[in-house]
Amino acid sequence: MLDIALLDSTTYRIAAAIICITCLFYSTMMRKRNRIRNRLFLLLVLFTLIGCCTEPLSYLAISTPIPDTIKWIISYVCQMIYYITHYAMALILFLYIVSITGTAFKFSKGLRRLIVLPLILLEIMLLTNPFTELTFRITGKFTYGRGAGLYLAYAASVAYFLAGFLLLVKSWYVINGMKRVAMIYFMVLALTGALVQLFFPQVKCELLCEAIGLSGILIMIEKDDDRMDSQSEAYNRSAFVQDVTAFFKLGRAFKAVCIRIEDLDNYRKLFGYERIDKLVAQIADFLMDNKKETYAYRTGVEVFYLLCTDYSDEDIRALVDRITERFDRTWEYEGSSIRLDTRILVADCPGQFSSINDIFLLDSSSLDGTEKKILIGSDLDFLVRKIEVEKAIGRGISDKKFSYLYTPVYSMDGLKIKLAHMTLKLQDEILGVIPTREFMEVAEGTGFIDEIQYKIIEEVCRFLSYGVDKSDMQMDFVFVPIMSATVIKNEFVKNVKNIVDHYGIDPSLIAFVLKESYAIYAREAMSQMMSSFVSYGIRMYISEYEAGFLGLNTLVNYEFEGVILDIRSIYETDNDNMDNADIVLQNRVNMIIQLKKNVVLSGIDSRLLYDKMLKVPINYAEGDFLSPTITKNELQNRFWHGEHLVITKDGVERLEEDE
Repeated sequence: MLDIALLDSTTYRIAAAIICITCLFYSTMMRKRNRIRNRLFLLLVLFTLIGCCTEPLSYLAISTPIPDTIKWIISYVCQMIYYITHYAMALILFLYIVSITGTAFKFSKGLRRLIVLPLILLEIMLLTNPFTELTFRITGKFTYGRGAGLYLAYAASVAYFLAGFLLLVKSWYVINGMKRVAMIYFMVLALTGALVQLFFPQVKCELLCEAIGLSGILIMIEKDDDRMDSQSEAYNRSAFVQDVTAFFKLGRAFKAVCIRIEDLDNYRKLFGYERIDKLVAQIADFLMDNKKETYAYRTGVEVFYLLCTDYSDEDIRALVDRITERFDRTWEYEGSSIRLDTRILVADCPGQFSSINDIFLLDSSSLDGTEKKILIGSDLDFLVRKIEVEKAIGRGISDKKFSYLYTPVYSMDGLKIKLAHMTLKLQDEILGVIPTREFMEVAEGTGFIDEIQYKIIEEVCRFLSYGVDKSDMQMDFVFVPIMSATVIKNEFVKNVKNIVDHYGIDPSLIAFVLKESYAIYAREAMSQMMSSFVSYGIRMYISEYEAGFLGLNTLVNYEFEGVILDIRSIYETDNDNMDNADIVLQNRVNMIIQLKKNVVLSGIDSRLLYDKMLKVPINYAEGDFLSPTITKNELQNRFWHGEHLVITKDGVERLEEDE
């Protein structure tokens, strides 16, 4: 007849065993992506389950009518198995913490051996226990007591526990809040159970505490539903951001492999969402089927990422070749064969890209300038350049490195200086002078564009407030470029009016310049904005006009004062046939005149283009041949002196008003 204490002890273990079996069942049902971490978790659960079974099996054998010798063997072996598995749990817990914090790469081979050494010594001590009784000893018939070596095991477990806790605290920033709670909860439960059993051996609650704590880890950490993409079952964008950020914070080197499926959206329209979602799941299965530890993510409709740690250049090349070879073949689903067009980009991090925003350039940047299907190493220099330009823009804004320059614009009535065209220049201390078009394209894609736009408007208003309204300058107005279609928003008109009113200038001194191509993105918003500004008093001009996005009928309805034509683009396009270029220029100018709008001809950078300009009836002209860009002080001097130009066979002669 079992006594009450024995019955209570067995009950604890049966309850713990049920919890462990449930954890094992549920964990095996889940499709795990982090295989190493999951295996460590399963080992923790399995060893806890084994520990739960040893004592009941021993009691069961003792209660059966078999020879005492066999009972002794079963009882003693159960004790040995219990300690063999339980000694290992502290180390496995430490390794599990290493796995969830992603810090394994920081441990050298020598340090790894040193970490395992205490466990090896304890296991050797345990295996020699039949001769030494260092771990446990026989105190009576089928009863055992603690040996001196058991306290060494407790000391080693405490050391592993503290090392894991310190690692958890040190890597706190790479673990989300739920995982922190789960790990602390389990560690507190395990520590509580161990301490209770250490000081009160008769209360055997340690395994139950561990089982309950492991169930918490299963729910909070091993269950990755919040990190999974529902269609592909790869990790989602949120998980990608979290993991990449953790890698950067930990200083871990890795390769980011971006797989861009260029035509998946077209197939989705053709075959439907359900069928293509099944195809996406096939692709994800293929990408996740790697021998080396690889993390697969779906961050967009047509974008997958692989994060590859501990990959050599040869490993990466083999992986890319494998992916390329698979996508060169068709994907089969429900009788349909689909061949997908892909681009693969491989970034070295943090060597090439050092932030999550940098990495996202891999899937968001245009690849129209290259026909390569695989971009790796120096092939990504254009993206590295974009990142450097973005940083230069940030430095330019914070350190006030932007230069606000002006191009004089001359009236065709005697080539008198009448207007000015505001331009922006960025000279970075690292990259040097960055072309305006280049840094504006980068600024548009990174969110700097709004800030730059308002700084330009404020600078012009400040200049007009002090340099024009309160002086004798005979300036009609200043061209101010709208830098991007993305700034055309409802609040833009309101903000501009506030700036103009703040500086107290005449709105007619400002002429906003909109590119014709903006109509692609915001035709209605563009029309409404022009109407609002014109009614307020600000002039509106259209630049880069090619009659491609705004037809003649549309232009008639737009409230603008004139058009700026770039003569360079016309003659560069028809460089081999000047007569055709002459006809194109004449037709465009005539059409604008028919609309009764002003014509400004820009890009007059040579004597040849100046001579072409003389053949068409325009209102204003600008270009390097007439005058390069100058500072606002130089511009003021030219207006004060009433500069006008005389073109001679030797070039341009600048005269003052009285000359």
